[in-house]
Amino acid sequence: MNNLKLAVLVISLSVMVGVRAAETDSILTLEHCIEETLANNAAVRNAANNTKAAVELHREAFTKYFPEVSATGVAFWTHNDVFQYNLLDIIEVGFINKGKMAGVQAMQPVFMGGQIINGNKLAAVGEDVARLRQQQSNDELRLTTESLYWKLVTLKATRCALEAAIATLDTLDNQVKVAVDAGVAMNNDLLKVQLKRNTYRTEMVDLDNGIKLVKMLIGQYMGKGTDWNFDVASTVPEMIPDFPSKLYIPGANALPMTVDYKLLQKNVEAKKLEKRIEIGKNLPQVALGAGWFYHDLLKQNHNFGALMIGVNIPISGWWGGSHAIKRKSLALENARNELEDLGEKLEISMQDKWNNVTAAHRKMEIAKEGVGESTENLRLNRLYYEAGMSTITDVLEAEASHKESIDRYISAYGEFRVACSAYIISTGQTDEDCKKMNNK
Repeated sequence: MNNLKLAVLVISLSVMVGVRAAETDSILTLEHCIEETLANNAAVRNAANNTKAAVELHREAFTKYFPEVSATGVAFWTHNDVFQYNLLDIIEVGFINKGKMAGVQAMQPVFMGGQIINGNKLAAVGEDVARLRQQQSNDELRLTTESLYWKLVTLKATRCALEAAIATLDTLDNQVKVAVDAGVAMNNDLLKVQLKRNTYRTEMVDLDNGIKLVKMLIGQYMGKGTDWNFDVASTVPEMIPDFPSKLYIPGANALPMTVDYKLLQKNVEAKKLEKRIEIGKNLPQVALGAGWFYHDLLKQNHNFGALMIGVNIPISGWWGGSHAIKRKSLALENARNELEDLGEKLEISMQDKWNNVTAAHRKMEIAKEGVGESTENLRLNRLYYEAGMSTITDVLEAEASHKESIDRYISAYGEFRVACSAYIISTGQTDEDCKKMNNK
């Protein structure tokens, strides 16, 4: 009998949700909400732009492999000759008071202490980091969207349960009125029923405001604006979902798949390359070049080509450079320490999220048992009241207990869904795992 009544209650709630959804512009599944959010949210666009910027930086670093070409041109006029000679203290001779010079040269780096190679590798690491941060941003938006979605589902289910409770009090109000008119009940009983019903009506106002606010947040996340009218396709089911034991992954196995751990690994890789670049700054640098030059001096045009070799040895820079290298070595050591320390903390966080999944599922089981017990308790108290064996206060307390048990089940279901999503994301599992979980 208890399970039958629970089934009737859940079915009635689902029908009421369906009627309301028919009055809206769209009925959305969770997957659709996530897709729209990942396509239109401002944070997604910003993360994508950051990734594009990292790609451009990598391309910019690649150009350092090619010769550096430059062109110069100079024209000048002087009020005195540039060169002046006194011949035998008799005559003063001067020449070059105007002229033109131009040149084009290309310098090809041959050995730069590994700075160009390591700089390109560092830019590639930066591109990988940008992509990982983009994925991290998507995961955060996904979890937030799922949390809001299930919050809306549970709020609407709670509202339907509250409407059912008000309808129950309406029926009880009519019954008590008849009893009062017949002189078998006191008017005070009727006032207690009406007071309780008004309390529920006040709760309805808060629920409606909460539903409106969550809808605005979902619409904003999806890029549809805050006044978009929609409803959700999901409802709180009668049957408790199976315990998702297949989702569990040992922390040590899941760690390499997580975005956070990959970012820690990239940080170590970046610090290694930064140290190599710092070492390269203190090594000799060699470049080969070629150029063509032209000048017009003494009213004579002349042009010529030249081959060049440039060698730079930072002798005095070794002193300060040794300290810079030590500083980079310490930064690398810190990055390795963070990889080990935060990696262990990530494993602990995964276990904590799995504990949340198991706790939420157990709470659902307990809450469902409570719904059945409170349903039977309410039925008995109404029978006892009709038989004159209990007071209206007992009936109202039983009804309140019944409503609270339904609310607990609805809340536990929402917590379970969010806990599962948080665990899936924290362990680096795929979108398909999320879809399989949400479709159960």
